Amino acid sequence: MAKSTERLNVTDINPFLKGSLSLTNITDLVQFLAASYKSGMIHLTKHPEGIEGKIFFMAGTITNVSTDTLAGLDALSEIFNWHEGEFQFNPDVTSIEKNVGFSVQHAIMSAAVLHDQRSTDAKKGSNSSTNTTIDVTPEERSTEMTISERDSTTVMNDLLMIPGIDAVVVVGRDGFVIESAGNSSRVNIDELGAALAHASNAIEEMGSELKVNVFQDMFIEYGKAVIMCKPIGDAIAAVIAPDASKLGIIRHKSKKYFEELALLF
Repeated sequence: MAKSTERLNVTDINPFLKGSLSLTNITDLVQFLAASYKSGMIHLTKHPEGIEGKIFFMAGTITNVSTDTLAGLDALSEIFNWHEGEFQFNPDVTSIEKNVGFSVQHAIMSAAVLHDQRSTDAKKGSNSSTNTTIDVTPEERSTEMTISERDSTTVMNDLLMIPGIDAVVVVGRDGFVIESAGNSSRVNIDELGAALAHASNAIEEMGSELKVNVFQDMFIEYGKAVIMCKPIGDAIAAVIAPDASKLGIIRHKSKKYFEELALLF
């Protein structure tokens, strides 16, 4: 049985937001609170079973999820299929333990993949079929259906098809290049890896000290190159362009590929 991880009793806190699960899309609620950079806990009760669930946030990141019997992404995947019950959001309730640690979008996508895998396994092991689904948008579900069939090389090659991108690199937090695609005569890829890891660690530390939010992306423009990078799971992904003339297109079209890479590293 999952253990309670909050220091304060739910009943002792004035709820910031509450409502019925039958009238609320849980993924929309989670995304709304994350976009508002809220920190706290969503306390949920599933009817008629009376099962309780908790989702903890910290500055746009899901840090901990649990139900009476599950924890982590397993619990999040289960909660996304609760359609009857009630919820309330309690601000500034922090989690002692951390069993997720993903951005909201990353966590939602990972939970959707986990649910689809379970559904597939259940169908293979039984002659009967089920019709339960996770409440994500059609675009998100179509992305998830393809992620399990694509590897990082395929995703990075797709990034290279975006106008303006010369090269793509994935760097570990230790500064070593994990994988790269394309070619850029403007930047030494190995040296870029070490520099990005150092810069990203410094930016994350600064964000923590300022308590503004988790590091989401970084854009650097030099005289001979433009570098845009984002944290993806336990690594950092960066694209290199010759200039900023196509930056708008790059930012728009690269978003879904960065999200795919986040599930692969």
